[in-house]
Amino acid sequence: MRITIDVEVCKGCGLCIFYCPRAVLQLSDKRNQKGYSVAEVYDAEDCVGCKLCEIGCPDLAIYVEDDT
Repeated sequence: MRITIDVEVCKGCGLCIFYCPRAVLQLSDKRNQKGYSVAEVYDAEDCVGCKLCEIGCPDLAIYVEDDT
């Protein structure tokens, strides 16, 4: 799976982290141009492609794609 986070759209709400059943995401120490701590991929190999993070993101800042 390929997980893409648009860091300039992400506001660091953490909903993607909350919805992920495999703890693939975490909040980063990095901040975007608006000053928000953004989500980042912590362990992409554990991703099962359920897309709950993508569905739960209120800002449409995260995308999950199959590598194949």
